[in-house]
Parts: sequence; structure tokens; C-alpha cells
Amino acid sequence: MRNYQVAVIGGGPIGLYAASLLEKEHVVYHLFEAEENYGGQPLSLYPEKEVVDVSCFPAGPSKKIIEGLLSRLDESNLSNLSPIKSLEEKDDGVYLSFNDETIKADYLILATGLGFHKPRTMGLENEEKCSNILYSIKDFSILKGKRVAIFGGGDSALDWAKEISKISDHVSLIHRRTEWRGNPDTIKGCKLDIYLPYIPYSLTEKDGFCKEITIKNVTDETLKNLDVDYVLVNYGQVPSPSTFFLKLTDKGFGVLADERHLASKRIYAAGDCLYYENKKKRIEPGFEEVDVIVSDLLKRL
Repeated sequence: MRNYQVAVIGGGPIGLYAASLLEKEHVVYHLFEAEENYGGQPLSLYPEKEVVDVSCFPAGPSKKIIEGLLSRLDESNLSNLSPIKSLEEKDDGVYLSFNDETIKADYLILATGLGFHKPRTMGLENEEKCSNILYSIKDFSILKGKRVAIFGGGDSALDWAKEISKISDHVSLIHRRTEWRGNPDTIKGCKLDIYLPYIPYSLTEKDGFCKEITIKNVTDETLKNLDVDYVLVNYGQVPSPSTFFLKLTDKGFGVLADERHLASKRIYAAGDCLYYENKKKRIEPGFEEVDVIVSDLLKRL
């Protein structure tokens, strides 16, 4: 059985930052990530979005923050594609079971964010057959000069529209309401075809591609056809929480913990999986939580 002083669950920015501090302090640790890639939502959903509120990195796209964190780590201390089958806390440590083994850690840092995610789809017939319908995008360059329809009204959808409009004159932004959920200043001055309030109605699929998508006006039910090369859907994610047996808030989502972010005798929580009043769902507060956790851990190890 492998033994560590600290196990970190979650390879998003919060988990990677925790690992970087543990590595700096020469703590024997290991980080486990269930997905194929490290980076969490910032890398999978908005890799090009500028992050300006992380004090330990200069402002830049979120993918650069992830790259910077990974550069600080010894890859032998990281394991991806490692979903946890069970977690048990005992008097002498925390035991994590995987498909092929069980490991023990003296303490655990839970940094699972909102847990496993799968994207919300448009719910249209044949949507799953279309390889040019995307729910996340890492490389905007493939969209240069293409006809792109973006569905969504939050900050990420608006960020996508802003960036893609720089490389294509054929970007449509469709939202089901008359007002954006995100900050409308993001797309101020951008060359976009905007459709409010519209929802996806049907699509034309041929040879595994969406050739045309029909949208419907929510108010008067009129239909409009859009020729497309790519469709980007940003309706958010359907989370499957990874909070195990820990006590949760009844006011939303998240693990309850004390002022040291200790959720139980040997388990800490940080990032989006941790709840407290008036918490801002951003990267920097999660880093601050990790600072508190690692400071407390060093006293206990």
C-alpha cells in the first residue's frame, strides 16, 4: 500500500496550487485527477479567457495559469484518469480506493470543484451525431473565417463571442432571454449577429456534420435558419458532486468546514467544493483557502 503525508483530490487550479505548495515544502504528497487532463473547468471551458485576479501569476489566459502551475510540479506526484471508488476516514488516516489499489494518506485536501461534469446539450434530434457541435473549445484558430453560431448568455459564451469575432466576420450569438446573464460590456463593439430571445429549434445533419441550425423566437415563435460551419453550445455543465460523506450546506452547494477549512478530522476542502457565506467563485479565493490549509498542515505533520 502506498502511503503519503497528504493526498490531493482534484487537478484543477486549486488542486494544482495546493500541490505546488506541498512540493515547495517537501511534503510527501500525491494528486489524483479523475479526468484525462489537468486544469479543471478553466482549461476545459474557457482556456483563452483572461485571468486577472491571481496574484501569483501575471494576467493572462487561464491556460497559461494551468501551464504555470504544472511547471512547478514533479509529474511523478500526479495521477490522472484516477477516479476514486471509495474514500474512508479512520483514526490513523484517510484511505482512498481505486479500481486496482488502495492508498493511505495522513491528511487529504479535497479540491474537486463541482465534481464530474458533462455539458448540457441543446436537446435537438441528431445533435449527438454532429462532430462540429462543440461544448468546449481550446483552440479558437480552427474557427478563423468560419460561420459560427454560439448558444448561451453567460460570461463564457460572451467571452467566446468576443474572441471569435476577432478572427471571423460570421459569428452569431443566440440567447433565450432578452438580457444577458453575463456582462454585456464584454461584447461591446464586437461585430456579431445577435439573436434575442431565441432558442435552438432543429438542425440539419449530413454525414456527421450540422449544416444548418434553425432557431425559434421565444416571443412570436418565428423561425430563422442559420448556415453554420461550427456550433458552440455554452449552456453550462451538469455536475455530479464529488463530496463523499462530508457534511454539506443546505443553502446551495459545498462542503461545510471550520475557519481552517477543515471539514472533518483529517480532510480539508478548498475551491468550489467548499462553502461559506458570501464566497466568490473565483480562482484567487481558492488559492487563499489553500494558503490557510497548507499553513495548518505544516503544523500538524
